[in-house]
Amino acid sequence: MAMTRFRFNSAVVLPAALATGCVAVPDAPQPPSLELASPSTFDHSDRNGLAAMSVAGDWWRTFDDPMLGDLVTAALEQNRDLDVALADIRTARARLVAEGLERTLSTSSSASAEFGQAPRAGADAEFSGSGQLGASWEYDAFGRIDALVAAAEAGLDSEIELQRDLAVTVAANTALAYAELRGSQVRLAVARSNAALQGDSLALLRTLFENGRATRLDLERAESQFRTTLASVPQIEARMRIAAANLVTLTGQTSLLETPLVERALAAPGTIPGPPNVLALETPEALIRRRPDVRAAEAEIAQLLALGEADRARLFPTLTFNANLLSLFNETNDLGDSFGFGIGPAIRWEGPDLRRVRADIDVNDARTRRAIENYERIVVEALGEVETALIGYAFERARRADLEAAAASAERATSLARLRFEEGVDDFLDVIDAQRAQLDAQDRLEISRLETTRQAIFAYRALGGIWSAEQINETRAIGDTPNG
Repeated sequence: MAMTRFRFNSAVVLPAALATGCVAVPDAPQPPSLELASPSTFDHSDRNGLAAMSVAGDWWRTFDDPMLGDLVTAALEQNRDLDVALADIRTARARLVAEGLERTLSTSSSASAEFGQAPRAGADAEFSGSGQLGASWEYDAFGRIDALVAAAEAGLDSEIELQRDLAVTVAANTALAYAELRGSQVRLAVARSNAALQGDSLALLRTLFENGRATRLDLERAESQFRTTLASVPQIEARMRIAAANLVTLTGQTSLLETPLVERALAAPGTIPGPPNVLALETPEALIRRRPDVRAAEAEIAQLLALGEADRARLFPTLTFNANLLSLFNETNDLGDSFGFGIGPAIRWEGPDLRRVRADIDVNDARTRRAIENYERIVVEALGEVETALIGYAFERARRADLEAAAASAERATSLARLRFEEGVDDFLDVIDAQRAQLDAQDRLEISRLETTRQAIFAYRALGGIWSAEQINETRAIGDTPNG
């Protein structure tokens, strides 16, 4: 039993093709174009420790603190959020492969068999079966498949940039937590040193009080100052421990015992990591090209524009070429007589009522316009973040010189007040005031040093400072292998 089939329903195909010639295609939204004006900080990059130069990818190493570099490296290698982002990249890459397969030939096959007996007397049991092998290929006449592939490519780009943006945040947050830990250690040393000094003064005052050379008022004031200084110690220790806990989390661990770097930092107090003498500053145009959140927003726009093109292609027919090989057989068939085939094109069209297609186009265009608005918002905020961080850095740096002079003067004033008290020139209230001023001046100085470092880190984060495309692939946290 030979079968030959060839179908081409011109009564359906030709009117559909002619009807689409009158389809009006709505214009797609236009990509954004921003004119970037330089904020004031960019125009004064030769002052206050700022210089127009390229930002180093591994900017944290410019702070000249090996432990900071080791901690940031550990965070980028082990951070759990980056692992999740890497899984999102693999998902987007798999989606791209799947969309690309739409350009290739697709096949299908089926087979069935049946053994049975007709419901009549004397009927013999019979065996029958069928098999079919089919193939089809879509001719992408109006660019629907190309648009879907382009959308998947843009989606992959977006996920890569989102992970890079997350890496920038992880690196900056690790540096901030480490600076906070070191700053707390330094402030703790200042508080304890002053508490020891005030304790010695209190002990001396008790002796003088017992000998009638000091008043109860002096003693109570000294006691109050001493206890106030001691009370600040647990508060600073808590900040130090919180910073250590943040470092443990950022490096992907669950316990301090699993994080020897943080343990070492706690066991061996160090100084606040100082920023480089000159902070790199790029032009606004370079900033926009570099920041991963801006690039992710650009990729989102490209993805939505491509999806819009795919929806517009639905206004036109889809042309598919099909081929089928069919076999029907039973116990009496010869193999050569049991085959048939069919080959021919098929046209599918969602018209003539295209209201749903146009509604989908309108929805996607609205999403695209929103993405364009979001892109422009991100650009404006990016420039503002850099401006804010660099202003904070420059002015805190200028402020620190006065604080250093104030701390030195306060220390000398404490020595003079204590000497004048011991010589009977002044009462102990002057000593208490001098010690309070000394503690305040020293603490303000260390807070300023910490804030200068923090503002430098904020600036590098705002500048999007982390790796080039080549360096991204060299880091496990941003790589593409299953185990990093």
